[in-house]
Amino acid sequence: MYQIKTTPTFDKNIKRLDRQIAKRIIQKIEYLVNHPELLRFPIKYLPKELEGLQKYRIGDWRVYLWVDHKKKEIVLYGVEHRGRAYKRFKK
Repeated sequence: MYQIKTTPTFDKNIKRLDRQIAKRIIQKIEYLVNHPELLRFPIKYLPKELEGLQKYRIGDWRVYLWVDHKKKEIVLYGVEHRGRAYKRFKK
């Protein structure tokens, strides 16, 4: 089982969401803790400081995270609606 760590950005993002949406995201993250093999697709063309960042789709929302399989830890970076998420990381 993997450990979960959050960043201040993630904490701020999740608090701003509708309660039902936040609950759904948290439930999916809890599922991923037991199934980390699903987290294997880093985002391409990121700045150096975001290297290895991954996104995980939960409905219309995208959760950004880093996975360290050696330490068995998932670091949650942020949550955005898909419309804003794709604009952020365009080339």
